[in-house]
Amino acid sequence: MSEFETLVENLSADPQVVQAKWFGKPCINVNGKAFVVKFGRDLAFKLSGEDHSHALNIEEAKLFDPRGKGKPFKEWVQVPASQASEWQKLANAAKDFVSS
Repeated sequence: MSEFETLVENLSADPQVVQAKWFGKPCINVNGKAFVVKFGRDLAFKLSGEDHSHALNIEEAKLFDPRGKGKPFKEWVQVPASQASEWQKLANAAKDFVSS
């Protein structure tokens, strides 16, 4: 099972959380809103405040720019697969942010 599939399984205890597609990419939604998206081997998380700052300070993390045109989504942070140990914590924070 991939790390992404593990996240989906861990978060799906909440009936509002489902796996879906967002701009053609696998994502995890809560109440119809994406909060985690799979991008290649990386995951991007929709975050705010201290959680956003923490994610950007993770080695090799960056603002999520899915089109690669220098116009990143400001609330989204792309975290590389090499930092997968951070993903569960970030997914929980992203779910809380999007649910609020």
